[in-house]
Amino acid sequence: MPRIIFFEALIYASLATKNMLSQYFDLAGYSSVQIGFLMTVLPIVSLASSPFWFKLGSKIGERRIYYIVSIATAFLIWPVFLAGDFATNLLFTFVFSFFFSGIVPIGDSLIMSRIKLTGGRFDRIRLCGTIGFAITSFCLSMVLGTSFIWLFVATSLLVSISAMTIGLKDHGTDALRGPSKKKTTDGTLFEYSIMTAGMFLGITLNSFHNSFIPLLTRERGMDVSAVGVIFAITAVSEIPFLLYADRLISRIGNLAVLEIGMGVIGVRMILISFTTSVVSLYLAETLHGLTYILMYYSLFDYIHFRLPKEHLASAQSVFWVVRSGLTFIAGSIGGGFLIERLSVTLAFRSFGVAGMAAAGIVFFIGLLKRTNSREKYKDTAGG
Repeated sequence: MPRIIFFEALIYASLATKNMLSQYFDLAGYSSVQIGFLMTVLPIVSLASSPFWFKLGSKIGERRIYYIVSIATAFLIWPVFLAGDFATNLLFTFVFSFFFSGIVPIGDSLIMSRIKLTGGRFDRIRLCGTIGFAITSFCLSMVLGTSFIWLFVATSLLVSISAMTIGLKDHGTDALRGPSKKKTTDGTLFEYSIMTAGMFLGITLNSFHNSFIPLLTRERGMDVSAVGVIFAITAVSEIPFLLYADRLISRIGNLAVLEIGMGVIGVRMILISFTTSVVSLYLAETLHGLTYILMYYSLFDYIHFRLPKEHLASAQSVFWVVRSGLTFIAGSIGGGFLIERLSVTLAFRSFGVAGMAAAGIVFFIGLLKRTNSREKYKDTAGG
C-alpha cells in the first residue's frame, strides 16, 4: 500500500478519536456547558498553534514538525483520561490540544506538497482519510461499551504509527497519480472571502453536531455504541462525493458546491431534531455526505488550484483557523449555552434553521456574482 494513502488514513483516524472525546466527557458527568468548553479548547488553541506550527515548519521542515506534534500527542492524551475534575481536565486538554491541533493541517500540507511535486489527485487521497475515519469510528463503537480507555489507546497508537509512516521509503505512488489537476489563477479574493464565510457558517453547524450528538443520543435512551456508528456512517457517506469531487467542481464551480453543502446541513440538523429512533437518526446522518465534505473540499481546492500563488500561504492559514478554530468555538460554546437555555432538541432545530438562512444569503450573493460574470462575458463577446 502506498505510504501516502496509509498516512492520510491514519491522520483522519486520529481525528475520529478526537470527535468521540465529547462522549467521554458526557459519560464522565460534565454538564453541557462544561463539555462545550472542553471541546472548544482545541479550536481556541489552534487559532495560535496552527500558524505557529506552519511558521516553524517553514524554518525546520514540516516533516520534523509532524514528528514533534504526533509523538507529543501520543503521550499528552493520557492526562486527559486520568484527570478527575473539570478544572484539571481543562488544563490538560489545553496542553494536549496545542500539539494535536497540528496533526491534520501539517499532515495534509505534507501530502499536498507531495502531490504538487509528483502529481496525483487529492480527492482520491482524501477519500482514504475518510475510510480511515469510518473504520476507526466503527471499531471504537464496538469496544467503548466495555471501557473508554480504548479511545485513548487508539489515539496514542494512531498518531505514533503515523509518525513512523512518514519516515518510511515510499513505494508504488504511481497508483495515486492519474491525471494531475492543473492550477489556474482565475480565483479572486472576493470569491474566496465569500466561500470562507460560507464555510464558517456551515461547518459551525457540523461542529455543534459533533460536540453534542452524544448528549442527544443519551437523552433519547440510545446505546452508547450509537455515537461511533453515527461517525462511521457520516464518514462512509462522504465517499460518493470524493469519487467525483474534481469533476463536479469543474462542472458547476467551487462556490456552487459549497452552497449545496450549506443548504443540506441545515436540512440535516432539522431532521435530526425530529428523529425518535436510532434507525431514523442513522438515516438522517447519511445526509452528511452532502454537507461538511462539500464545504471543506470546495474551499480547499479553490485555495490550492484557483487562487494566485502569492495568496496561498495566507489563505491556507486562514482556512485552518476558520475550519479548526472559529467554527468549533461557535458551535461548541454557542451550542452549550443554547442547550442550557432551551434543550438539545430545540438547539439542533435552531441551528438547522439558522444554517438554511445562511445558505440562502450565500446563494443570493453567489447568484449575483454569476449573473454579473455572464453579463461581462456577453459584453466582451459582443465587443
